Amino acid sequence: MSLQHSIRLAISDDFFDAYSQLPRKAQNKVSEFINRFRQDPTRPGLNYESIRDSRDKRLKSVRVDREHRAIVLKPDSGNVYLLLWVDKHDDAYQWAKRKVCRVNEVSGALQIIDVKEVEETTEKISQGKTEQQTGRFHAIEDKDLMRLGVPEILLPAVRQVRTDGDVEQLLPHLPREASDAVLMLAAGYALEEIFQQLDKTKERQAVDPNDLEVALQNEDSLSRFMVVTDDTELEEMLAAPLEKWRVFLHPTQRKLVERDWNGAVRVLGGAGTGKTVVAMHRAKWLAQNRFTNPNDRILFTTFTRNLAVDIEANLKTICSPELMQRIRVINLDAWVTTFLQQEGIKTRIIYGAETDEIWRQAYSLAPVALGLPLSFYREEWQEVVQTYQCKTLRDYLSARRTGRGTRLSRQQRQAIWIVFEEYRNLLRERGLREPDDAMRDAIQIIQAKGTEALPYKAVIVDEAQDMSKAAFSLLRAIAGNPKPNDLFIVGDAHQRIYGQTVALSHCGIDIRGRSRKLRLNYRTTDEIRKWATAVLANVSIDDLDGGVDSLQDYRSLMHGDEPVVKGFSKYDDELAYLKQFLLTIQESDRNLSGVCIVCRTKAIMEQYESVLHNLNFPIKRIRRDQPDNPLEAGIRIGTMHRVKGLQFNYVLIPGLNVDNLPLRIGLDECPDKASQARFINGEKCLLHVAATRAKKQVIITYYGQPSSLLSCCP
Repeated sequence: MSLQHSIRLAISDDFFDAYSQLPRKAQNKVSEFINRFRQDPTRPGLNYESIRDSRDKRLKSVRVDREHRAIVLKPDSGNVYLLLWVDKHDDAYQWAKRKVCRVNEVSGALQIIDVKEVEETTEKISQGKTEQQTGRFHAIEDKDLMRLGVPEILLPAVRQVRTDGDVEQLLPHLPREASDAVLMLAAGYALEEIFQQLDKTKERQAVDPNDLEVALQNEDSLSRFMVVTDDTELEEMLAAPLEKWRVFLHPTQRKLVERDWNGAVRVLGGAGTGKTVVAMHRAKWLAQNRFTNPNDRILFTTFTRNLAVDIEANLKTICSPELMQRIRVINLDAWVTTFLQQEGIKTRIIYGAETDEIWRQAYSLAPVALGLPLSFYREEWQEVVQTYQCKTLRDYLSARRTGRGTRLSRQQRQAIWIVFEEYRNLLRERGLREPDDAMRDAIQIIQAKGTEALPYKAVIVDEAQDMSKAAFSLLRAIAGNPKPNDLFIVGDAHQRIYGQTVALSHCGIDIRGRSRKLRLNYRTTDEIRKWATAVLANVSIDDLDGGVDSLQDYRSLMHGDEPVVKGFSKYDDELAYLKQFLLTIQESDRNLSGVCIVCRTKAIMEQYESVLHNLNFPIKRIRRDQPDNPLEAGIRIGTMHRVKGLQFNYVLIPGLNVDNLPLRIGLDECPDKASQARFINGEKCLLHVAATRAKKQVIITYYGQPSSLLSCCP
């Protein structure tokens, strides 16, 4: 085999970060350099230069053009070359002097470590501590920490950890695979449980620290190195270097994606942890590696239409047209509507406010003596009648009403059943169905025909926390009888803004032994994470299967500005502040596409949209049925519900006045205190979702009296 064909080139994710910061002209030069380098990294014209005072003597500088240098790991032996960094001459040398690239001799992963940062962090964490103070991880042996991904050079820093603050100082300097492990250790997980959760239960064979070829095959190495085997994939990465999610998965994410599961899987994770990215890569992996027949189909479904549109657009960036033909992306209600139409059932699914007039008619039959408001009947319908599929009075009389704030005797239940019966009859007469009823219709058809009538080999579910019991029962029916790789479900009940609590086990979905969690936020800064998490203080959040979930082990590795909360006495003063903020952002982002204004309701949104338009700011409303194009100019604007699943550099949440959040009209309609408590918790989740859309900064403003929810935040 010739040298040219035996060369292996890997490019680090740091390299793509550095490349993205270069001017376009310099990027073109770097692309040309990479092509030449791949052909023969040993030819004399490359002129490798040693780096004085380098911590790693294998790191060399290679000329890109007159101004720029690439930093390369040139092996002492073998044909594996690593492109690590690219920058202006002096900056590239400074970067290289601080770094070492080593194979972890226990985990086998190839790791890039900033030695200077490690030394500074170790010293900072050590300050004020004495040997008498017991370290947080004193009981964990060095080999076990290294097995979890901690580099040997970072062991002294890990040994100094005493507090949560120490953990947060340490996290940004750890390799990705070690971050999860240290978070779990700090949260009190047992070592063996961590090994199991992170799939590190098997002891690795002896590791050769000089064998880069083997090290690059390590699943942890693949979270930071792209082994170049495909020209097209490399060209796509160079065309969009910040879209690293296409190639670089966190080790925890990759282990969820690239494996055979013996049944349904549930993946939890806070906002920004990459749940949707994992789901998309899972769909691609299954289509490429498991369900490869031309007739095999994978259903990728989510709750909202606009999120499904964005997912499909993103999937097209990582999947070939052939693969996309076999992956159907559609929100679940749209799938049901299409399915029923294909079965010859003429019905229209009706939502929310569309049912108002029908409910008013049915409510005219309500027993006056009981004095129950219409809002009570609507809640009772959703939380009891629909949840427990009550088709008859007998069903309703035996249904559980746990958690309902208004107590009802058996006689009272009998008296109010007529309202539900009338509501259902009115829907039927008009050819209308609520989503849950339409889903149950679909389930009956699927069960009658058999799942072999459907082409789906696997079902991927995103935003699972907003799915109803009927939805999960339908997904179980679509996937068929339990089998390997059939259901992959991702969600976060902290972001539930529709529906109510559902347990997967009550819907025929068994996830025992196949539950995992993502803990690292890649979207927002830790300052935003803390603020948004504080919004949910004292709110009990479920884990989608009858248990309780917590954000205790949820962190971000990035840091930035604290969220800003500004109050004004008048609306005009608030507008003046927003105008000035937007003008400041416009100096660095001319088209303002990285800014989103998020409002509680459509009416409030239209109010701010009109004012900003009159101030000559370009405005682009977020639509249900089209993906957002970041290259298109304009401040994005949408409701808290509409921005779910999206992300922006800056999120502005104006008009957070006392009557807007919790929404006064909704709060006033709650029939009892239990209902009010649920409504307020839902409003907290909405604010949490809105704030966690931001990557760099959140600005919250109000005029007059502030929202009561702001008192929960630091």
